[in-house]
Amino acid sequence: MPLSYNSAISLFILLPTLLTGCTMDIALSEKEKHTPLHPVNIQFQSMSSAPRDTFREVDETQLQEGDLLFSSTIGITSLGIRLFSASSVSHVAIYIGQGQVAEAVGDGVQIVSLEDTRAHSDKLFALRMPGLTPEQTDKIRQFAQQKAGSQYNYQGIVEMMPFMLTKQLCSLNPFSKDFRQQCVQGLAAAQLRTPTGTDESSYFCSQFVLAAFEQAGHPLTVASSGWVSPGDLLHMREGDIATMAPNESLSYVGHIKPGIYLRAKALANNKTPETALPSPAEMKTTVF
Repeated sequence: MPLSYNSAISLFILLPTLLTGCTMDIALSEKEKHTPLHPVNIQFQSMSSAPRDTFREVDETQLQEGDLLFSSTIGITSLGIRLFSASSVSHVAIYIGQGQVAEAVGDGVQIVSLEDTRAHSDKLFALRMPGLTPEQTDKIRQFAQQKAGSQYNYQGIVEMMPFMLTKQLCSLNPFSKDFRQQCVQGLAAAQLRTPTGTDESSYFCSQFVLAAFEQAGHPLTVASSGWVSPGDLLHMREGDIATMAPNESLSYVGHIKPGIYLRAKALANNKTPETALPSPAEMKTTVF
């Protein structure tokens, strides 16, 4: 049976998504389902680190303890992780205050200075879990100090790589968030082991971050920490489509280091990132 005009247009819109496995939502009310030629609200996962022109630059004074620091570099490893996870980030860490960052890298869990983190990143920006209490941020810091020196979870990250690809199959149904969550959870349970969280002896970067928040009594998601990539954490932000459902959406704080793309975009608009930024007073009202 030949396709109707409306069906052909819908297929044309959906085809690129089906081929790339990008997660998307199609929102259509019961009334709209029976209204011909009514526009459909289609939303895709945002790949940008500053979607919809939300970019602003911040410094250490705008950060709070417990902020998640996302980054990428121009190296081959970072590029590979971004390609596998279809994301603009390859690493995530935690700001624990006093200019210090806790992270899990190839050398293991370590606490380094924010300046070192900035220097080794092409792009560095922060998201925030709302409602963290001082007691919870203290627990995050204590967890990081306790785990400093733990080994990197190479086995976990190797297992994660094929899962990053196969979970894209779950995005082929854009009409049901619940179905996508069940699909991802099912594939993870079949492909990956379930870590014991805070009792683990080794961590990869996002696994360490999730374990720290779990230890603090404010878990980021109900998904197992060994199932979540930095890109999955990125998509837990407000206004995005989460691959793994967050307990609460993360809010965008700002960029500590814009990176090549945002700087090039600013230059293309005949602006530098600094001249496109709000004033310090405006930053205080928008960040906090």
